[in-house]
Amino acid sequence: MRRLLTYLAAFSLLAACSGGGDATTPPPASAGITLSASATAGTIARGASATTSLTLGRTGSFVGSVSLTAEGAPSGVSVQFAPQSLGASTNSSTATISADQSASAGNSTITLRASGTGVTSQTVSYTLTVLTPAITVSAGSGSATAVQGTSATVPITITRTNGAAGAVTLTVTGLPTDATASFTPGPIPSTETTSTMTVVVAGTTPVGSYAVTISAAAAGVTTQTATVQLAVTAPSTPAYTISATPAALTAIVGGQATTTLTIAKSGGFAGNIALSLEGAPAGVSGVFAPNPATATTSTLTLSTTGAVAPGAYNLTVRGTTAGLTDRTITLPLTVNAAPGVTVALAPAALSIAQSSSGQTVATITRVGGLTGDIAMTTTGAPSGMTVAFAPTPVTATSSTITVTVGSAVATGSYPLTITGTGTGNVMGNATLTVTVTTAAGFSLAATNSSVVQSATGSSAVTITRTGGYANNVDLTATNLPSGVTAAFAPTSVAGTSSTLTFTATGGATPGTYANVTVNGTGAGAANQATTLTLTVTAGGGGGGAIAWQFCDATRVPLWLAYRNGTSGGWTRVTPSGNTFSFSFSGSVGSVAMVMNQAGGGFQGTIYNYTASEMAGTATSECASNPGGAKTLSASFAGLTTNASQAQSGTVSIAGGSGTATTSGTAFQITNVQNRVADLFAYRLTTNLTAFSIAIDRVVLRRNVNYGDGATVPVIDFAGAESFAPATATVTAANAGADAVTVAALFQTANGTGGTLSNFAGGSTILGVPSSKTLAGDFHLQYAGATSADMSSVRAVIQYNRDIANRSLTFGAVLAPPTITAPSTMPYARLKFAGPWPAEYGDAGGSSMTQGSGAATRAWTIAGSRGYYGAGASQYEFELFDFSGVAGFLNTWGLSAGVSTQTTTNVSGGLTGTLGVISEGSSFKTAARVLTVTP
Repeated sequence: MRRLLTYLAAFSLLAACSGGGDATTPPPASAGITLSASATAGTIARGASATTSLTLGRTGSFVGSVSLTAEGAPSGVSVQFAPQSLGASTNSSTATISADQSASAGNSTITLRASGTGVTSQTVSYTLTVLTPAITVSAGSGSATAVQGTSATVPITITRTNGAAGAVTLTVTGLPTDATASFTPGPIPSTETTSTMTVVVAGTTPVGSYAVTISAAAAGVTTQTATVQLAVTAPSTPAYTISATPAALTAIVGGQATTTLTIAKSGGFAGNIALSLEGAPAGVSGVFAPNPATATTSTLTLSTTGAVAPGAYNLTVRGTTAGLTDRTITLPLTVNAAPGVTVALAPAALSIAQSSSGQTVATITRVGGLTGDIAMTTTGAPSGMTVAFAPTPVTATSSTITVTVGSAVATGSYPLTITGTGTGNVMGNATLTVTVTTAAGFSLAATNSSVVQSATGSSAVTITRTGGYANNVDLTATNLPSGVTAAFAPTSVAGTSSTLTFTATGGATPGTYANVTVNGTGAGAANQATTLTLTVTAGGGGGGAIAWQFCDATRVPLWLAYRNGTSGGWTRVTPSGNTFSFSFSGSVGSVAMVMNQAGGGFQGTIYNYTASEMAGTATSECASNPGGAKTLSASFAGLTTNASQAQSGTVSIAGGSGTATTSGTAFQITNVQNRVADLFAYRLTTNLTAFSIAIDRVVLRRNVNYGDGATVPVIDFAGAESFAPATATVTAANAGADAVTVAALFQTANGTGGTLSNFAGGSTILGVPSSKTLAGDFHLQYAGATSADMSSVRAVIQYNRDIANRSLTFGAVLAPPTITAPSTMPYARLKFAGPWPAEYGDAGGSSMTQGSGAATRAWTIAGSRGYYGAGASQYEFELFDFSGVAGFLNTWGLSAGVSTQTTTNVSGGLTGTLGVISEGSSFKTAARVLTVTP
């Protein structure tokens, strides 16, 4: 009541202040809502939807919630609102009207209603039209053609509209008599829109044009039709014809002519035509390309030879194919005589020695009316062989051919083509076979040598005889240095060798003389000459406890020097005969020497040993290289070669070896040392069917010393003297990722060595059975490990008299040495250094090689642990500076800036610094292979 009085008082006050009158304030508006839609009508197909945006209006400060609903939607139609409930701050929603596949086509009115608490509901009417589903059908181009007894296909396309769905069934009416139709697929599934109608027309179907109707029916849609005009035709009669362009041909004897054959096919014929040529005279042949003719043309090429007589000929071209009559055409051919030339040689083969000549006569015949001169030429002559014609050109009927063979032309057979060319560039050829034989004569070769003042040196002179030359060869030497004389033994050589001895006076001038010439003369042969390099070195003092004798004259050093201890000066040693004598003042020292290499170039060696080791090395020289090499003749028995296997034999004796592949064939064993030794031979069998190789028989002959030139008693691999090799297995450990190989070398007490290789690989080795061994014999059972890049190599070797299964363990990989070049002048020097591993603590060394053949420069450094000291932690292998040592030639050293192959190795395990071999002895070694450029 108090609040009402307050309102009334306030109202009275406002009325009084208004100035009087009858005006009043209207009451506040009542709460309510309004509803409007952006669209009030829509059209949709089945499976589709339409939307309309609804806008809600509020009056009288109405803020309540409003709910949206739909009324009057027909079956199959649904209405969704987003959102369906509108809160105080939401005044819009979207109505989505959807029709599913069951919705009835036609018009309907849907009422969209908005309802809220305390307000009057508002509605909007929405007129909905659901479209009627429909399909259309089309049939290709509307026409098709089929020959009686064949078929025709027509593509069918269905178009669905207004939500039409489901499979479409196809039917056909109006087909002619004895014709049938099928659809693929049929019916057309709901997911597809195409099908193919195949109409099969029987041979009895009447010829004519027929309107064929295709009907397409589906649930809920009106059936649709399409019309195809089907033409039925009678089959054509297959046939073909042949024609030629040109229709007549002309050729000369020995020539060719071509024509193009055109094949016209009709009546549906599409087969191939086999072509043949008939009526061709001898000397005329034809080739069709292609044949059979698969298309519409083929090229006929006629070729003639000298067997056909000039004249006119009618040839027949025949075409043949299955099911049709042959077709033929006549092809006239005119053969004309061709101008030409023939060349005949008498004789047609010559045998000519090098530096000689021979002759033959070419008879020329002109044919086909050819007249005029004939030019003569030749091809096929090698360099150094000349061919001359007299006369050329040929005005009559013959020319004399002179063939001259130079001395440099290799022996062998050479086919030369002699060509006569006449007017119009017509040619005739003949083949002249020239066999080049070796000219009777000889050639010379001599090894390099060295000589010390007041001493002698030697060179081996070899005479190679050719062409059966058998006269004596007389030898002389020229271009000798001052103070040096030369003598040959023998001077007049009936065989193939002589020894050239150089004698130097005490006043001979030291130096290297590269053009000392050996001259040879012989009756009936050209004079020959060869050069050698003679090194003259200054004489010097010698004598001492270490006497290093070189029994092999080909191994006598050009220069030798020594030094005491591990540093200090070097002293040149000159030999007495072939013996170099000197002494160490202490317990260790070094020796350096330079020798000629067998293949040319020089080999330098440095030994860093204790005094006792150096003496032992010096003493072993003659035992290892006794000199006086012999040549023996030998032969094998028990070798069989046939279609399934091939066998060969190999023999070794005192440093010499030989091989033969057949029984009874004599062969030579060269470079055999003159001492008591053992003969070791084996047979190698190759299985040509299984593709395997194996050593299967061994011969071991003890304590033999055949004389020079002697014939070795037959080595029989099938006799009682032979035996099968023994086998064992070598197991290697600590190889890591390195590749492992195993092998065994058998060494007799007399120093003969032989390797029985296991060509099958793996861990199996071959050797000599225990019953065949003697005291002092050893099997060197070996395992090697090589890195993938070939820079690291390790080996372990064990010595046992008997071959047996062994387990060998590799040592550690050797770290790469530090390689330096202390100097490159006056020659390049290299130094190799690194930590000395405990397991390789006995000996080591480095080798250096540059170039090859006559350009080879090689140095090897060998050192024992006794030289460096038992406590030495580092090895150092150094090429020393010998430039100030008497007699040393700097050209023996390495060249600066040249790629150098090096190998550094260390080893350990054998008793003693240089190794004492006894039963069970073993040693390990490791090496590094590196390429450097000093």
